[in-house]
Parts: sequence; structure tokens; C-alpha cells
Amino acid sequence: MPDAYSCDGAGSTLPLAWSGAPSGTKEFAILMTTLPGDGTTKWNWVVHSIPAGTTSLSKDSMLGSVGAGSDGPQTAYDPPCSSGGGAKSYTITIYALSGTPTLPSSESSVTGQVLTDAIKSLTLGSASLNFSFTRTTLAGSTTACERVRSSTMASKTGTPTVSCDGTYAYISSDGIATHAMMKGITATNLQVPTEQNFRGANGWRIPLNPAIATTTTSVVDGPVGVAINGVPIFNPCKQGGCQANGVGDTKVAGELDECNGHAGRADDYHYHAAPVCVLAAQTSHYWDTHPIGWALDGFAIFGYFNPDGSVATRDSICGGNTVAVGNAPSGYAYHVTDISPYVLSCLRGTPSPDLTGQAAKYSPYRQPPVTPFGVSSMTLATDATDGYSVLQFTSSLAFTTTETGSDSYVNAPGTYRIRYIRVTGDALATLLATAANSGKTACWTFQFLSSAGTASQPTVSYCR
Repeated sequence: MPDAYSCDGAGSTLPLAWSGAPSGTKEFAILMTTLPGDGTTKWNWVVHSIPAGTTSLSKDSMLGSVGAGSDGPQTAYDPPCSSGGGAKSYTITIYALSGTPTLPSSESSVTGQVLTDAIKSLTLGSASLNFSFTRTTLAGSTTACERVRSSTMASKTGTPTVSCDGTYAYISSDGIATHAMMKGITATNLQVPTEQNFRGANGWRIPLNPAIATTTTSVVDGPVGVAINGVPIFNPCKQGGCQANGVGDTKVAGELDECNGHAGRADDYHYHAAPVCVLAAQTSHYWDTHPIGWALDGFAIFGYFNPDGSVATRDSICGGNTVAVGNAPSGYAYHVTDISPYVLSCLRGTPSPDLTGQAAKYSPYRQPPVTPFGVSSMTLATDATDGYSVLQFTSSLAFTTTETGSDSYVNAPGTYRIRYIRVTGDALATLLATAANSGKTACWTFQFLSSAGTASQPTVSYCR
């Protein structure tokens, strides 16, 4: 197995192809296992709800639902990272199922053993691929790599996986925080948080050996780094930049939630200011010496204080200082503040390729439904009866929305709910079989309801 699929590379999932599925196959499941030295089974990859008719998965595909590997708690692929020497043997098995297994509603509860038990009576056939991997570079176990990986383990609001290829740490996640999102926003364009493919080779590349650059790099319009929970951190400005008197500043405009995040045009969640809900998960001075995130130049982002507990000074260059901090590279460190630009104003070091290549990481699947307008009482919750995410808000004024950009729907003042859910099973297979969705792997269905429960515009499904 090439290093790219291990913790000594990008930690990508392996591309697979299969054929000859038994008649009556309704969906597929995949399990990747290895037997550690103690003889127990370790689960590296737990995937289910792959539609019937599928014959391959591309590298880092979003197709199917991912459960929790043995390295948990994240629902993600656990790339091989054995600490022992010599070759290790791995097995990938694909199962053709006659129906949909009964599984816990929370993907973090879908372990390899849970899925194995759930599909026993449904398995029509299976096929296995055995292969070996010998760690040679050990790039995923260097001090620099472990520094980034250890920082993510302090997160209580989502834990990404971290792999390293010797040049970059790849911080991989679905971009969704486990803390409350979207609560308290007072100006919105009605985008919602959905899972993103920041996995494997598409993870956020953080330079492992950062160095001060001869010139600084602007960070207008887009990500400047990633928090330890795998959620990107953006510059505070809206597209077009910030102007005088706070114009264009998302926080000043009321577009951020109580955690200083919101959903963007790709229906992605990200922060535009200090990720206060990540900070709240540990004692305040913990963040004096432990990174809350990583800038795209490889330097660490800390809390409000220096290691000695004093308020962190922020230079006039990029908003950081050169005070040495443990658990981080030497040379420079950023500190958050409650004053714009909140995290950093530029990159002091040589930036990751992700700064200029950021657009390739996002895949918008729908027209922004409305230009930002004022709302109140915004919340995001899960409907326990059917698993739909529900964004609820109140508008004191009439507003007009669109689904496609060429249609429009006038909404009277009142309270509204946007309900959305990721599509699985036969419904997903039907959507992906259309010409318009060729090459896409994930779909969401949206419902738009008034407080009375009546549809304010047609139900629609979007795919990417």
C-alpha cells in the first residue's frame, strides 16, 4: 500500500472497484480491519449506505455514511499508523446487502462491531482484498506531526484526523462542529452547515516546518487557518473585504453565531473570529500554551494570553508575536483578540498551497437563497422524530428567496423553518443516476416551512 493512504501521507481513503454483485443487492457496506499484536480486531474504516448499482469508490469519496474507527471518536477513516516495525496485514471487505441494516442514529455509535452485527442477516455475498503496509518514513510520528495531532485531541467540539507526509500535516474533517451552530445570528443569507469533504488529500495542509517569510501574505476573502476541531477559520471580512466603520465585517454585521461562526456559500460552517465555543471547552489559561488552531503558514494560533498569563501583545505586522510557546513551532505565534481582525491580519510565514487553492476545497451545490437580511431568534437543532436538521428564524419583514436563481418566492413576515437531511438509500441512488448529478456523490433534501407547517416553497434536492 502506498504511503498516501497511511498516517505517513495524506491519510486518504483507498480507491476501490468491484463487480458481480449478487442479484437483489440493495446497498453495500465496507469494513477495513487489521489484527494488532494483541490479536484483537481493529477497525480502520467503517462505511455503510452505499447505494446499489455503485461499482467503485474514488479516493476520498464522500459516497456512503462513515462510522467510527477504532481510533475514534471521529467518524472517519483511520489510516494505518502502526507503531511496531515490519509489514502489517490489512483486509478490506465489501458486503452486498439485501436491505438496510438497523443502526444507531449517531454515526459515532456505528463501530465496526456494531455494523458487523447489523449486516449478518442481510449479507448476500462479500469480497475481500488483502494487502500489507510497512512504515518506512515514519512521517506521521515525527515531533512536528505529533504536535499538530496532539493539539486536536484537546478539542471537545469535534476531533479531526491528522496525517503527515514530511512537508505538511493534513488536518482532515467534515468541517462540522459538535457545539451549537447558527444560534443567535441576526443577519443571514439562509445557508446551512452541511458536511464538507476536507478528508485525506483534501485535508487542510499545514506546513510542518514554518519559517518567517521575507514578505507577508494577505488573507482577504477566505480561510486563514483551521481550528483544532477541524472547522476552518476565515478572515473576518465578507467577500470584497472590510471597509471603514466595520463595513464588511461579518461579526459587526451580526452574521456570526454565538460561537463566531456561520454557514458560507458552499453550505459550509466556518469561523470569522475567535472560536469561543472551542475555547470554552477548556480552562481559559489552557490556551496560553496549547494551540486553538493552526494558521495556513504552519504557525500556531493561541488564546488571549502569553505563556506567563499576561495579555498577549499583537504586533503591527500580522497580529502575533515572537514569544516562545511550548507545543508549537518557534519563530512566531498568533493570538486571538476581540478586536478586528480577531485572529490574524496576514500570514507571517510562507503559506500553504491551500491559501491559493482554497476554492478547490469547496463545492457549492445551490444558489445562495437570498441576500443577507435581518432576522431574530435563529436556532439550529435536530428533529428527533426524523433526523432532519432544522434551521428556524423569525423575520419582521417580508423577504424573497430563490431555489435556482431564476425563480423566486415571496415570504410574509413570520417564523420559518428550513429542514434538510442528507439523502441515503434508494433515494440517493435515484438522484445520482440522473445526468445532472453525474460524478456527484452526496445529496441533501431541503424543505421550507412556515410556522403553520405549510410549504413556503417546493421541496428540492441538491447534490455535489
